[in-house]
Amino acid sequence: MSRFAGAVLAGLAACSGRSNVPVGSRTGPAIAAALVAAGEAREPWRCAAPDGPSMADETLATGAHRWQLGARVMKLDAAGEIAIGVFADAAGSAPETIAALGRLRAQLAHVDLVLSLGGMGATRAELDASFAAIADRAAWPLVALPGDLEPVPAQTEAIAAARQRGAAVIDGRLVARIELPAATIALVPGAGAASRLAAGPEGCAYRAADVAAAFADLTPRPGLRILASAEAPRELDRGDRGNRGEPAGELALAVGAGQQIDIALHGPTSSAATPACSGTRDGSAVSLTPGSIDATPRLPGPRRSPTAGILRLRGSAWTWKPIEDVQ
Repeated sequence: MSRFAGAVLAGLAACSGRSNVPVGSRTGPAIAAALVAAGEAREPWRCAAPDGPSMADETLATGAHRWQLGARVMKLDAAGEIAIGVFADAAGSAPETIAALGRLRAQLAHVDLVLSLGGMGATRAELDASFAAIADRAAWPLVALPGDLEPVPAQTEAIAAARQRGAAVIDGRLVARIELPAATIALVPGAGAASRLAAGPEGCAYRAADVAAAFADLTPRPGLRILASAEAPRELDRGDRGNRGEPAGELALAVGAGQQIDIALHGPTSSAATPACSGTRDGSAVSLTPGSIDATPRLPGPRRSPTAGILRLRGSAWTWKPIEDVQ
């Protein structure tokens, strides 16, 4: 598929499905955005650029909430606690993994939003299966961040198909920021180096300058400040890989001088999810990961059940709870 076709699908995916905006008024802006995206495309795709392509303006109704989409921002006007389900690293659509996704989804009865932090599939068929297991007939929107595995054309096709089914799946490449009551989430899709992209030239990449711009935008914002990425920030490895104390993760995603965030929410570096914990708006950049949803283990370390996580935000406080597949 050409870059232009992929960009068109991305634009259409962002404005199909349930909406209060007339179809005709959504399609024109989507195609215009796709033309711009196609003209600016490079290999690999620079998915985290602050001036990257955006979704068309849209009002999206899910459950009891109404989301405003447009200009690379997804906004929820609401009050009270917000619960976010988090998945990562399905690594395809093995039957065992899709079954685990379904069982873990059943533990998300009261969440308001779901994020997938990459690694959900390498083909259109794999992504179709993952998105359907999480988002079909759901009362929440799914914001799908591509990681190192997802080719952009396959991602855009799968999201377009999900929206046609009525599932509220949003392309994480087109959302720079999610604005919630008392919290802001900045999104950094893809990998920081082309050499780490399993998707090759059709994959998503970011530059250090893109992350620096996200930090600069997040730091002065009121409420909780969250950076959500497919890759992990640089920190000492305290996981289960047998090399304790050695640096792991990406330096560009680590907080630097003059930068502050409260939570770094990211894909796994091992199969383990972060244990239950809590915090406040204190600039401590606590690292949280849902671990791997893959039921056919590839990552080093002891075999674990597939996991996900739930992040709850209320005022200036947050709590994290990992959830485990129970058969």
